[in-house]
Amino acid sequence: MWTPDYFVRVVDFPATVEGVTVPNDDGTFDIYLNSHLSPSRRKECLAHELRHIFQDHFYSERPVEDLEREADGLAPAPVKAQAAPSRPPQKPAVRNVFSRQREAVPVFPSLEALKTYVDALTAAIQ
Repeated sequence: MWTPDYFVRVVDFPATVEGVTVPNDDGTFDIYLNSHLSPSRRKECLAHELRHIFQDHFYSERPVEDLEREADGLAPAPVKAQAAPSRPPQKPAVRNVFSRQREAVPVFPSLEALKTYVDALTAAIQ
């Protein structure tokens, strides 16, 4: 079984950020936990961040919402059936990367995901 090296740091974050994990180029991970959390909440947050690491979420192209639910121990959200549009949209929809309160910065699982987001954003503002 793969056991990654990770380093846990307790730092002063805004109240909306409980924890963040950063993958490093050398294969290690830095986990940052909010110093304002209670010890029990910090422990839960650490377990959540470790599930991200052990489930290889940092190298996945799946939707962030599904990865967050999985790290919380929940099943992915059911796929909603989409009705056929009556007319094509005027501009492409751009995913709100700042929609989750827990995340201070957007996280993209790959350069391709970032490129897709930037392309959609560019098309939406033109």
